[in-house]
Amino acid sequence: MSYSFISPRDEKELKEEISAPGSFTMSGGTDLLVKIRMGKISPQKIVSTSKISTLHFIDENDDEIVIGSTITHAELLEYKPLREAFPVLFDAIYTIGSPQIRNRGTLVGNVMNASPAGDGLLALYLLDAKIEISNGDAVNIDEFVVSPGRTILPKGEYVKSIHIPKSKWDHHYFEKVGQRNSMTISIVSIGWLIKCGSEAIENLRIAFGSVAPTILRLKDVEKFSKGKKIDEKFVHVVSDMVKERVNPIDDVRGSAQYRKKLCSNLMYRMVEEGIKC
Repeated sequence: MSYSFISPRDEKELKEEISAPGSFTMSGGTDLLVKIRMGKISPQKIVSTSKISTLHFIDENDDEIVIGSTITHAELLEYKPLREAFPVLFDAIYTIGSPQIRNRGTLVGNVMNASPAGDGLLALYLLDAKIEISNGDAVNIDEFVVSPGRTILPKGEYVKSIHIPKSKWDHHYFEKVGQRNSMTISIVSIGWLIKCGSEAIENLRIAFGSVAPTILRLKDVEKFSKGKKIDEKFVHVVSDMVKERVNPIDDVRGSAQYRKKLCSNLMYRMVEEGIKC
């Protein structure tokens, strides 16, 4: 297979290059190059964003953190304010691949890959992130990703950045279950954010990965949880609700039945973690 490789100097050149038929945009390339080797895509041209300085930034203010599209996972792990403001995202990114993958791969790449097993993607769903597109639109993450490997990004456009609003949470949790401890694709992943009120849940966000065509936020479970006290009885009820709502498939990593049971059992982590709420 032969294709041309272009490395634009600025966003104007980038827009011109990616408008051509058969072109694919690349930052780290950790997903794109694998897809090429597997024969899933056949690009005529690969356009790298790596030299475009205006896409390489992290901005922070009182309301949000904005992550440019070429910022790598490793750079995010080294950015102290990210761990302080969004520990669930830090924990998720830390589980991605190997140090080599984290040094090349980007959070925007994780979004564009649109895998229901995406670790960083799950955290972005929990954090109600928005995706800024080069045409000026800002789209909620759960609207941007539509199915495995597919987003609503228009042809000839690119992702400029990710906007993550700041919010206060008392407890966070992220876990992925795989067939080995490192460099694994999750059989199931789970994340939650909990804000406690007066001895009860004031707000809960919960999401699962690898159990639906996209990351699954269980909004009805979140609504049910408000005002509830975290104890064995509560977790038992929510565990059953989760088991009914996840919709996994059978694949080489695990059966649908096993994934359902695993999701249900993972809810007991709330008790095991000793959360008082």
